Amino acid sequence: MVKWDTPTIFMLLQCMHGFNLSLSSSMVAPLLQGAVFFGVESAISACEDWVASMFHTGSNQSNDNTLVCLPSIWTTASDTGVTSIMEHCAKGLAINFAEAVLWEGFVDIPFLLLWACVDHPELTVHSEMQLCNALLRWYENQTEELRLAELTKHLCEGYTSIFKKIQLSLLPIEFILGRLVPKYPLEIFEVGTRGEESLSAANILEYCFASILKSPLEFLQKSWVGKPAIRLTRHSQEVDLSGCQQVTGPLLFWSSAACNLLSKPSRKSNPLFPHKPLWPDIPCFENLKTFTLSRCWRIQEEDLCEWLAAACPKLLILRLQDCPQLAISIYTSLSACCPLLEVLDLSVTEEIVEMKGAVTVQKSQVLVVYPVTHGSYNKSDGLPNLKELSLRGRSELSDGMFNSLGYKCPALQAVDISGCSQLTDSGIATFLNLYPNCFKDFRAAGTSFGPASSRALLHAVPVDVASTSKNHALQTLDLDKCFGLEEKHLIQLLKYQPFLAYLSMAYTCVSDTALFAFSGTDLLHLNLRETQVSGRAVTHIMAKNSRLKVLNTRGCTQMATNNLELQCDGQSFQLEEVIMGWGLSDSSFKSMGLGSCRLQSLTVGVGGTVSNTTLRSLSHISSTFKHISLCFQVISDEGMMSMLQELKGLHTLELRHCLGQISRESIRMFKGGCGLNLTCLRLERVTPWMEDSDVLLLSSTCPGLCRLSFVGCHCLTSDSLRIIASKWHGLYELKLEITMDGASCLLLGCQALQVLHLRHTGKGLSGSFIQDSSMHLPLLQKLALDTCDSVEKLFNKPTNTRYSALRVVQIARCHQPSLFCLPSTRANHHYFGQCHKDTIVLEWNTCGLKRRFVNERLCFS
Repeated sequence: MVKWDTPTIFMLLQCMHGFNLSLSSSMVAPLLQGAVFFGVESAISACEDWVASMFHTGSNQSNDNTLVCLPSIWTTASDTGVTSIMEHCAKGLAINFAEAVLWEGFVDIPFLLLWACVDHPELTVHSEMQLCNALLRWYENQTEELRLAELTKHLCEGYTSIFKKIQLSLLPIEFILGRLVPKYPLEIFEVGTRGEESLSAANILEYCFASILKSPLEFLQKSWVGKPAIRLTRHSQEVDLSGCQQVTGPLLFWSSAACNLLSKPSRKSNPLFPHKPLWPDIPCFENLKTFTLSRCWRIQEEDLCEWLAAACPKLLILRLQDCPQLAISIYTSLSACCPLLEVLDLSVTEEIVEMKGAVTVQKSQVLVVYPVTHGSYNKSDGLPNLKELSLRGRSELSDGMFNSLGYKCPALQAVDISGCSQLTDSGIATFLNLYPNCFKDFRAAGTSFGPASSRALLHAVPVDVASTSKNHALQTLDLDKCFGLEEKHLIQLLKYQPFLAYLSMAYTCVSDTALFAFSGTDLLHLNLRETQVSGRAVTHIMAKNSRLKVLNTRGCTQMATNNLELQCDGQSFQLEEVIMGWGLSDSSFKSMGLGSCRLQSLTVGVGGTVSNTTLRSLSHISSTFKHISLCFQVISDEGMMSMLQELKGLHTLELRHCLGQISRESIRMFKGGCGLNLTCLRLERVTPWMEDSDVLLLSSTCPGLCRLSFVGCHCLTSDSLRIIASKWHGLYELKLEITMDGASCLLLGCQALQVLHLRHTGKGLSGSFIQDSSMHLPLLQKLALDTCDSVEKLFNKPTNTRYSALRVVQIARCHQPSLFCLPSTRANHHYFGQCHKDTIVLEWNTCGLKRRFVNERLCFS
């Protein structure tokens, strides 16, 4: 007697009598099993046709959620020996891989199916890092028994053999050093042309850069014959190469032309750039709509534009953040190669130093001017479809260039010009007057936005509240540090913008009157830092905007005299991030309903007081609590130990200038608490007793740190520096104040550094330290030093920063270094806070080098 599923028998009978089946993803596996058992060839063919049609679309949109059933279909095909369906499943998973990794059941995919998928020529992923993360996630969710199992004779290494498919040389350096090195031996990855030579964190840069940069064609021929280094297929809709400093023009072209990899370049003329080298013919990726190339400063403008014109003429979104080698004028070239472009991001990391009442620019001088290159082709029609444009931090942007860009982009709805210091109030106003009633997103933090711009912005957005829909109104307004605005202008702006979801007016003269003029109820983000608003006005805003997620009132001294008077009255709040100082206490913590909301981040600054009881309760507030920052707070061992033990998911811990008795026991709590998940640790003026042994302990309990700050730890020596360099290879931000005799080990061990502070470390840095840093740290963007730490009493200006990532250098000078900046020792550990005279600020952009002198010591925010 044979027992079988009745619906399956009915489907088999239908196939035998010539009926057309209407299959769903859940029916395929049992039907295939029954078809093989009973020998119904027509049913097997029906299953094969269905799998081939459903999984090869490049975008899985089936209502039956076909990807969920794909593993069971593949397993059934494997058990029954139907290899054609196995191949279709592998191909379908490869094409839809970017969507599959978002599925919770991804970790249950059979190993051999995953192997076949990753090895498939049509594997479609956004980036090599996305593929690596997916494989790591899959591997880490397998049981130890399965990990060690030898699946087949050909895969005798077990599950780790799949990591050979990862192209280590095309991963971001910070990802390799921060994600892979602390947990995995690099030997499990394919090392390409290095053969059997061992690969360590110390020589990872040499491996990742040397082969590709010197001879990209030879690298591709020897390492990845027949396979594209950058994974592009006809199904690719998005490609993200963020942080891949290895990417150059030759690599883009030779990788795209993988099918003609071993052939010679075509000799046909190049109509766009006749003087450029001839590249091989490359296919057109018509489905590619989004291309991200952030922090890739080695690729040149002409190479990029030529590749975009040939490879993806239908591109809609182009993100080029932190690519300072690309001039703003690239938009004229993009009008020819990407005429359909809707989103363009040319922002760079900005450093706004003109803070009212804090620092004053004494002198500004342009030292070197580089010639500004323009594309060889130009079209007067510009980018007619461009809706979003970001020029954040582009200090070289002038009024004329900005207005010219406005004429060429008539459809703009979102603009970010924050940090564009050369723009004038009238220049911004002229630009805004080109766009009546159309802006949805406007950001101008740190600019000369003033009265004229304010009037123009009101002209650029609808003011008739009654007849304006939310989709056509201004929803984002960022005017941080716009000191030219008066209170009456802010009142007018807020009065006629009731649909704002993001409002940021930090360091402006916004007052209670302006807040009371705002009638909006859709706010999600509110930043009022360092303003004169009181708790009464903030209470008014919160009561009307229950969906508020981010609130920043740090530095608002009026909050202390007029506290929050919020009464929940059963109203639930959705605050996820709170940044407060004056006015925050245990009582206000309760009155704001923070004990019952989904709080994930808490920052307490000067004027705020939070007790140990409240700190201990944070773990009960939200299981997803990730960030805590305390400044000028009274904390104790008891509160810290309880908090660290309970908050096991904490990612960021910042303790700055806190008072109380924090002992070595609190540091040891990282071992049993949040240490494994911690990515940011800042201890500034709170642990003067810390010694080298404590740093060694932290290196083992917090292996995944990416941001680290030790300030005021005067017992630390150069041994701590060597521990940091050898244990935390993935650091991208480091701030130190320790006694040392040099920092050469950082240049070899912390090669992922992007921001580096070395303050009052003792005379141990060479005069060429800036130049050495730019050469050995390829990701370094910001560097802060003190002249008193230089052996030669000065630092030489680098000569080749145009071909490096370094963009901002701050050099602080002291009044009398010989008296005030003695090397820190155990016997002499006092800190002279008034010793700084000024700061030299060096900033590079596409126009050249600008040097400024500021009358206070600066630190990167």
